[in-house]
Amino acid sequence: MGYGVIVMDADDFVPSRSGGFKEAVMDIEWAKLTAFEERVNVAGELNILKVVFESDCASLVNRIKKKGRDITILGHCVDKSCMNLDNFIL
Repeated sequence: MGYGVIVMDADDFVPSRSGGFKEAVMDIEWAKLTAFEERVNVAGELNILKVVFESDCASLVNRIKKKGRDITILGHCVDKSCMNLDNFIL
């Protein structure tokens, strides 16, 4: 699985990029969650306060929107990932 993170400011200036690979066999939702967690980590390391996260995985976005109410294992992991979102202005 590979993931990438691009950080842009309001003027579309790109001060930082990051990415990586993880060797694991996983479902697409788990891969998207892992990439989301990496994005949150990069934004935190760069001390970015206002952030917009984008994803093309509607299932993951819906799970994030209803955090705390999804009782599946993936929903629990999304909740843990979303605890780090309190540091940002979304």
